[in-house]
Amino acid sequence: MARQNHNMNPSRTQSSAKDYREMTMKKNILIGAIAVLILAPATALAADLPVEAAPVPAAIYDWTGFYIGVTAGGSVGASDHVDRGTGLSDANGYNITGGLGGGTIGYNWQISRFVIGFEGDGSWGSEYGGNTDLGAVGNPAFLSFTKETWVVTARVRVGYAVDNLLFYGTGGYAAAGAEAGIKDANSLALLASTTSTHSGWTAGGGLEWGFAPNWSAKFEMLYMQLNSTTFNTLQGEGPRSVPLNDTIARVGINYRFGGGPVVAKY
Repeated sequence: MARQNHNMNPSRTQSSAKDYREMTMKKNILIGAIAVLILAPATALAADLPVEAAPVPAAIYDWTGFYIGVTAGGSVGASDHVDRGTGLSDANGYNITGGLGGGTIGYNWQISRFVIGFEGDGSWGSEYGGNTDLGAVGNPAFLSFTKETWVVTARVRVGYAVDNLLFYGTGGYAAAGAEAGIKDANSLALLASTTSTHSGWTAGGGLEWGFAPNWSAKFEMLYMQLNSTTFNTLQGEGPRSVPLNDTIARVGINYRFGGGPVVAKY
């Protein structure tokens, strides 16, 4: 049996490989062109869609920090001269009214929306009231009076902040300096008087508005219940007790060190 030898032609083999590579390349180019034609309109449409803007961080007012301020307002209070021996009124009671102004110092600490702190203030003024002694044991020849000249308080404040609005309640210690005396009911000449300090407590509330990063304005009302002091008329009728309470309404402007609006983080 004759053996057949099949000899492969090298040039023919190289030509076939080259043709295969060219066909593969053309195929890939064709597929790429088709993909570009399909995706191009979608890409253009996506580019035309509006882009949602990132949210602008909101400024949140920060109440934390030390502050100083000034206040001004008025008060309506009540006083009397009471005979210490009998406990009966000499003057049937009377109101004291007047204006006052002064300064404030304090500190706020904000935790979330809650604000706690302390505040001290002092005010000077001239609040006066009096009445003829027509009480059960009074002498109609006298006119009893009380004149309040200064007020100080040391208080805790607890509030709830709605951004730059602060609603707060407050309470603590209060004291007032007052002159108590009697005058001649006809000539109004001063017959006797004494000056003393009335101590007690105060409670109230207010609203504060932050109108600038470190500036705020407030309105508040305080009720003060003060103890009685003793006054001797030197007219042979014995000592008197002088009770005193006061209700203050005032406005104020505060400047806070540090603090100011902070930017909310998203």
